[in-house]
Amino acid sequence: MKRLIQIIMCIAAVCFCSAEIQTDNLKELKKNFYSGSLTDKIATVQKAASMDDSVNDIFTDALEFVQEYSSVLQDDPRMVNLVLEVIGNSSRIKDSANLRKTLSTLFYTYSEKSVKNAVINVMKESKLDRSFMDSVNEYALACLSEYTAADLKSISDIISALGTIKDVTSVRVLFDYASSEKLPESLKKQAQDALLSYSPNYKSEIISVLNAGTPKQKLTALRLVTKNSVDSDFFKAEIAEKALSSAIIYMGNSVISDPDILTLQREALSELKRVSWTRATSLMVNLFTVAEKEYQSGFIDENEFIDVMQGVVSLASSEAGALLSDFLTEINRKAENGEPYSSNLALSVIKMLGTLGDKVAFDSLLYVGYLPYNDNIIDAARIALAGLKW
Repeated sequence: MKRLIQIIMCIAAVCFCSAEIQTDNLKELKKNFYSGSLTDKIATVQKAASMDDSVNDIFTDALEFVQEYSSVLQDDPRMVNLVLEVIGNSSRIKDSANLRKTLSTLFYTYSEKSVKNAVINVMKESKLDRSFMDSVNEYALACLSEYTAADLKSISDIISALGTIKDVTSVRVLFDYASSEKLPESLKKQAQDALLSYSPNYKSEIISVLNAGTPKQKLTALRLVTKNSVDSDFFKAEIAEKALSSAIIYMGNSVISDPDILTLQREALSELKRVSWTRATSLMVNLFTVAEKEYQSGFIDENEFIDVMQGVVSLASSEAGALLSDFLTEINRKAENGEPYSSNLALSVIKMLGTLGDKVAFDSLLYVGYLPYNDNIIDAARIALAGLKW
């Protein structure tokens, strides 16, 4: 029993001594922090970072110091370094409410990207108020505008943070990143991956981009949705329909072509065909009208125009018969008047009319036999006539 008591007393003495040492450590740190220069303060915080939690109060003291004196010393590089040390050890500060408030202040006070990025990195796991989130988005856009190769990691950190925060107002920012011509492919891919983390809550923002974004942004928006494995086919078709409508409006009002818009048109149609989206009949009729103009203007080639017509047949069969019959009538007129026409295009239209079997095409198909077409075209028209549904 006596032996046990001695052991207990020894343990108690060790614990007491340990507590005394810990208290002395904190006192020494505080003495060095408050009596030292900015350089000394940095060294003190760095030393505390390698010690146990018994000295955590020094980080709170350091936070209070930078909060009080940043407005005066913000241009001093040593103060910047101290701020970064404090932010880097912010997980050891107990007063989380005051921490968030101070971090927000530091974000607005310092112009250095290193400080702003450090603040965002700490606060990205917290619920951010609207004003601060707007400031983060504004800062992210400014960083994109000023981007140089030296900013690679900084931009990557911003994208990562926006992907973690998942505030829907950042979707437009990430679209700017994903479609930027300044950024390397690795960062653009990172931005696209971050955007996917917003699905499906980004629908309204994607539609907004399709309505008002640049041609490159519109194409990025479509590809983001159609080329991922997260969104449903129904959602993809809805977005493809919006994208195709945007392309039609753009090209319908344009006297020049835009490669991104033409690609948008082609890829949106391809997606609608893939999912057999038959809810866009009127849109397909408009597409045919615009595509005919694009073909005549040389914006798209013959094969692309034929692809559009096949899309109309697949997705708007009730309207396709009349559209293609009228188009064949125009080709017939050229053949009759000795004007140049495409035999391949005529043959493709006739075969599509045969597939549809719509009796509205009877007159235009019948007239083919009275015109100086080659035998392949005449034979195809004869077969199409035989397949019409009465």
